[in-house]
Formats: sequence, structure tokens, C-alpha cells
Amino acid sequence: MGLLDDLKKQADMVKSQQLSQQTMLEESIKLVEAKMHQTFLYLNDLLKQLAVLRPTNPTVYSIPGVGDFQNLGFAESFINYRKKKIGDKDYYDFITMFIRWDSPSNLTVERDMPAAIQKVTDVLWSFGLKFTEEKIKKPGGGFEKMKFTVPSKVTCDITITADHDNARLVVKGKHFFRLGADELRIPADDINEAMLEEFAKMLIGQPSALRKYRVAAL
Repeated sequence: MGLLDDLKKQADMVKSQQLSQQTMLEESIKLVEAKMHQTFLYLNDLLKQLAVLRPTNPTVYSIPGVGDFQNLGFAESFINYRKKKIGDKDYYDFITMFIRWDSPSNLTVERDMPAAIQKVTDVLWSFGLKFTEEKIKKPGGGFEKMKFTVPSKVTCDITITADHDNARLVVKGKHFFRLGADELRIPADDINEAMLEEFAKMLIGQPSALRKYRVAAL
């Protein structure tokens, strides 16, 4: 076999690999599209039901060194999606949604040392929580302590992205398992009615099997 024949054989192998990869990608795109659509329809319907029922979330949202939010009630929600063009067709790019939980009560804490005051400020900012500060003076004048008032409001923000290359749905957001950010990577093949029920449980603060899909160290 000559050099040209050898190069042709190598080129044919490359073409075969490229065709196989393209076929796999096309199958992945179709699978992820179907699962994204199923997910959107389910969550859209779920939020409509929550708006009627207005449940209380049993999750205890802990703010380290400050206190806890408990028994927050459903306040409002929103869901939408965006598509992008792949080839000559439009496919789901991502789904965005939020659920806002709140309570008429406020969380109040007082600190009298500069380091302790700064620590409370930093942790509240890190979680994106709104708060007000009030300087309390000693009788006769002079700074005594700082009073922080934190409205009991938590917004669960979530973006579900279609990861076509890896045939999965990537869920990123904050305040859905706890205060703070989390990421889930769910294989598209795993998305079914039972899995979506686990998603619903996660959103309303019930124990959920979705925890096994969490990405560590976020």
C-alpha cells in the first residue's frame, strides 16, 4: 500500500468519526429538546397551582452567625424560556424561573463590636439579602450598638440550561436547597414524570432525590 492509499484510509477514518460524532450530537439535541419542553410544561403548571395554594415552605434558611428564616409563605413566582437556533431550527437554550417566599415578620440582630458588625454585614451581602442598619446610641450620646433588620424574604432563582454536548440539563441557582448557590447536572435520560416530581419537592422544601445530582464545593 502506497502513501496515498494510507492517507486515504486515514481520511476515511476521520470522516467516519466525524459523522458518528455529528449523529450523536443530533440525537443528543433531540433528546435534550424533548426533556426541556417536558420540564417547562411541568414547572409552568406547578407554579400555577402554587399561586392558588400558596403553601408554607418548611425549609429553615440559616444565615450563619445571624439567625434563621422559618415558615416562609409563597408570595409570587415567574417562569419563561429562551430558544436559540441550531442549524435551521429553534431549540430550547434555557428556562428561567423564580419563587419568592416571605413572612410579615423581620429578623433583627444587634452587635456592639466593630468586627461583629462587619461580620453580619458581610454575610448578609454574601447571600444577597436586603437589610437596614440602625445605630443605637447610649443615653447621653455616643455609639452603643448596631441594630440590623432583615425582612424575611427569600427568592429562589433558577436557570435550567440545555447542555446538548453532554446530553443533560444543568440547573443553576440559589436558595432552593438552602441559602446560597447550588448546581445540579441531570442526565436528559433521567428526566421523567417521577424526576419532575422530585424537582417540585425541592422547590417547595420537601426532601428530594435531586440532591444526588448536586455539584460539590459551590
